[in-house]
Amino acid sequence: MYTTSQAQVRPTGRNAYDRVSIAIHWFIFVCVVALCIIGFLFYKLDFNSESYNNYYYWHRSIGETVFAVMLFSVFWRFRRPSPPELDDIPWRARAAKLTQRAIITLLIVVPALKVWRGAYGIGWEFFGLKIPAPLPKNVPMGHFLTDWHYYTAIALIALSALHSLAALYHHYFLKDGLIGRMKPF
Repeated sequence: MYTTSQAQVRPTGRNAYDRVSIAIHWFIFVCVVALCIIGFLFYKLDFNSESYNNYYYWHRSIGETVFAVMLFSVFWRFRRPSPPELDDIPWRARAAKLTQRAIITLLIVVPALKVWRGAYGIGWEFFGLKIPAPLPKNVPMGHFLTDWHYYTAIALIALSALHSLAALYHHYFLKDGLIGRMKPF
């Protein structure tokens, strides 16, 4: 365990995340914040307005980017596993691991639910690239997937907030250096 004086030092070696994992973590963080802001903004707009379409375009393109980056992230985690837990209290270490796995799962599931938007029988654009609908038209299924996209996104936001609060707890109260393992610089 790190002492208070070590809390300000960035962990190295087997206790630190590699640079690729750190870059993925902070890239996804920025994307999720942007997705939340854009999602809540266009949710209030008229469905047929140009503003709605613009916000939706960016929300969808960023969401699909998150999906692709998270698929790479899973591959990367198999190649370069996470460093060992620093927490010496078993229930906290288990809770951290479960929360982390749930967040990773939701970061794949949430955008995947909208990728199958093709259940509405319409394609989409990914940063200008036109992609045809992957499924035949099935409006009830489209509504179902849209609803579950929303519910899982709310769960993702809640777990991400819990994850952030836990990191701040480690930094300000436990002063154990845990937050330094994921510092971008």
